[in-house]
Amino acid sequence: MKNSKKFAIISVVVGTVLAVGCLYFVIKQVADGWNDYGDQISAARWGWLILALPLATAGMTMLSLVWRNVIEALGQKASLRDVFVWYQIGNLGKYIPGGVLQILGRSELAVRGGVTRSVAYNSVALSMGATYIAGGLVSAVLLPFVLLERGHIGNTWWVFLVIPIGFAALHPKILGKMFTIAEKAFGGADEKVVPPWITSVKLVARYAPGWVVNGLACWVTALCFDPGAPFLTLVFAGIISWVAGFLVIFVPSGLGVREAAFVLITSASMTSSTAATVAIVSRLVFVLADLIGAFAATLVRKRSKGQANEAALA
Repeated sequence: MKNSKKFAIISVVVGTVLAVGCLYFVIKQVADGWNDYGDQISAARWGWLILALPLATAGMTMLSLVWRNVIEALGQKASLRDVFVWYQIGNLGKYIPGGVLQILGRSELAVRGGVTRSVAYNSVALSMGATYIAGGLVSAVLLPFVLLERGHIGNTWWVFLVIPIGFAALHPKILGKMFTIAEKAFGGADEKVVPPWITSVKLVARYAPGWVVNGLACWVTALCFDPGAPFLTLVFAGIISWVAGFLVIFVPSGLGVREAAFVLITSASMTSSTAATVAIVSRLVFVLADLIGAFAATLVRKRSKGQANEAALA
C-alpha cells in the first residue's frame, strides 16, 4: 500500500495544478461575458432543473449499478444494494484532487463488504475504463447527427482515441497484465479472473444508457438559459466533455476540463457566456445528484446494519 499512498500524493499535486489551469479558461469565459450574466440569470427558466436533477441522479445511478456486473465478470457476487452503497459513498472521492482516491474509496468499501482485494481494485479499474469507452462510443454515434445540426467538436477529437485504445486494453492478455500491475500497487495476491474480450465488450455496452440519460440532463439544464438549445449538440457536448474530464484522471472530477470542453463544443450554438453558464450550472446539478446518491446510500447502509443487528438478536 506504500506505492498507492505515494501515487495518491503525486496525483493530488498534479491534479491541483491541472485544475487551476483549466479553471482559468472557464473563469475567463465567465469574465468575458460577465455583462450578460445578469440578464441570463434573471431570464432563466429554473423550472427545468426540476427535471434535470432527477435525470442526473438517474443517470449516475444507472452507471453505478453496472459495477455489479463487472464484479460478477471477475468471479464474485455482490448485491445491488451493496454495490449502490459502495459506489455512491466512494464516488465522492472524485472531488478530491487525485483520481486515485476515488479508486481507493470504492475499492476499500468493497473489500470491507467481503469482496477480495484483487477483485475489488480490478473491478473498479475495469468499470471506470468501460465507462470511458462507453461514453466515447455514445459520442461517436451522435457525432454525425451533431455535425448535421451545425455543431462542431472543437479540439476535443482526442477524446475519441479512448475507443480504439480502450478496446485494445480490454483484450485478456493486456487486461491481465494491467490487473497484475494494480495488484502490485494496491496489494492483493488472490487468484484473479480475466474476463474474455467479448464479456468486457458487453460490459461497455451496459454503460451506454446511463450516458444517454446524463446527456439529456445537460440538454434540459441548457433549456433554463436557451429555449432553442440544440438537442443533439447539447447531449453530445454533455457526454464528451464529461469523458474528457474523466480522462484527465488527476483533476478532481474533471473540474475545469469538463467545462472548458463543453464551452468549446457549444460555442457555435450559443454565446460563450451562455455556454459557460450552462456548463457551471450543469456541474452543480451533477454535484447535487452525487450528494443525493451518497445520502441515499448512507440511509440504505444504516437500514442494512439495523436489519443485521435485529437478525443477530433474534
